[in-house]
Amino acid sequence: MLVAISAFITPFQRGLFVGDETKYGEVIREMRTTGTFFLPTLGGTPFTHKPPLHFWLIDLLTVPLGLYSMWAFVLPSLAAFILLLWLMWRMGGPLAAFVCATSLMVWASAQSARMDVGFTAFITLAAWMIQRVFDRGESRALVLAGVSVAIATLIKGPMAPVIGMVLFLLEAWRRHSLPRARYAPAVALMIVIPLLWFVPAMMLGGDAFTHEVIVKQTVGRAFASWVHKAPPWYYLLHMPGILFPWFFLALAALRGANRFHLSWIAAVIVPYSLMSSKLDVYMMAMIPPVALLIADFVERGDGWAHWLNVATLAVIAVLGAAAIVVLPRQPLIDTQRVKMFFVILAAAAILALLIALIKRDLLTSTLFVGIVPIVAFVYAAAALMPLANELATPQPLIRALLRQNVPPEQMALYACPHLWSRDFPRQLERVRYADASSIGTPALIATSRAHAGEIGGTLRMYRKVDELRMIGKWFDVYRR
Repeated sequence: MLVAISAFITPFQRGLFVGDETKYGEVIREMRTTGTFFLPTLGGTPFTHKPPLHFWLIDLLTVPLGLYSMWAFVLPSLAAFILLLWLMWRMGGPLAAFVCATSLMVWASAQSARMDVGFTAFITLAAWMIQRVFDRGESRALVLAGVSVAIATLIKGPMAPVIGMVLFLLEAWRRHSLPRARYAPAVALMIVIPLLWFVPAMMLGGDAFTHEVIVKQTVGRAFASWVHKAPPWYYLLHMPGILFPWFFLALAALRGANRFHLSWIAAVIVPYSLMSSKLDVYMMAMIPPVALLIADFVERGDGWAHWLNVATLAVIAVLGAAAIVVLPRQPLIDTQRVKMFFVILAAAAILALLIALIKRDLLTSTLFVGIVPIVAFVYAAAALMPLANELATPQPLIRALLRQNVPPEQMALYACPHLWSRDFPRQLERVRYADASSIGTPALIATSRAHAGEIGGTLRMYRKVDELRMIGKWFDVYRR
């Protein structure tokens, strides 16, 4: 319960971070200002990167909470986090819920404007129902699995039915039989529910929208090499970070593991590994079965698992102590406050390590492995959020634009993040986001330094009047 509550701290202070979150903020702004609810847009054209369900929820929440309320953007993820923990509790008990909640990828994503936790929650519900179909032959469970996959599809896209079907086929192959159930209603719901949106969306968006969704965003991400090109073993190499802090215990839990949970893990890893597009966050859908494996392993009471927990706490202590020593002093960073984060991390890990060595109790050491990182990150959520906002949100760019006293209609942003802040100046809603062909000759141009050469001919008519840094990258402001 306390871990779940800790996820509600950051929305009180933080803004949308540069990247997907600020992009989603612009999508929501256009939904509210142009009425494009059914088919969300970005820059006036249909937004094809993600299905609309997550955006619909945020848009509805902005009605009572406001367009620049952080809560409107994070409540869908927080609600999905609670749903996911409830599912874990029902499937594997309180320890499974605890392991899932303290997996840092899940805990951090629950506080974000992204849709990954929602996708994971409904994949988990579908997997649970598939297990019930095989174990009990429940047709009703199969229908609920189909509906869950359909909802996950409307949240994040077509990998949901891929994971669901691969899991079902792996189980059928492992058990050498298909359960006796009514398949037609489940398959129909899995297909028809997303099509209730996609078919009208194709009619509204036209051929360009259809081509973008099917060819580029679906087939292209799966087979092309235009984004995130990485080898098939990419995720195996990244598992220590993906499963932090549970990697060691997860490896040990593979021995004697529940076969259905192994099929579930494979149903996530294999399809994503075969895709060209790879991001660590895609593996969030395999964290629930890993949590179930770990909970079962700990409850079996294998004595040497305690020493894996001790090793994990030792690694965390070493990482925290090393960071304190080597963290460089940065002019843009409150180094002392950042060091305090690592002090808390190292101190909590050392204290937990000593208690674990003295008590030698598996359950206690397991709880410490989950709690220690969360303690440090709760401090970060409370004390470091203003610093994070300065480094990772568009606030520096917003201030730089306001300093120039140029009418927003005469501003053009090139290769810059979309603007959003909790106290967003409403006049900047009229700023133009330009590409190389539409940059024109506005009074002011803000551009990423790395991409400035792409509009070098235009910038020769301008002088640089300001520079700023966001997400570790430099941006420049030019005036005619």
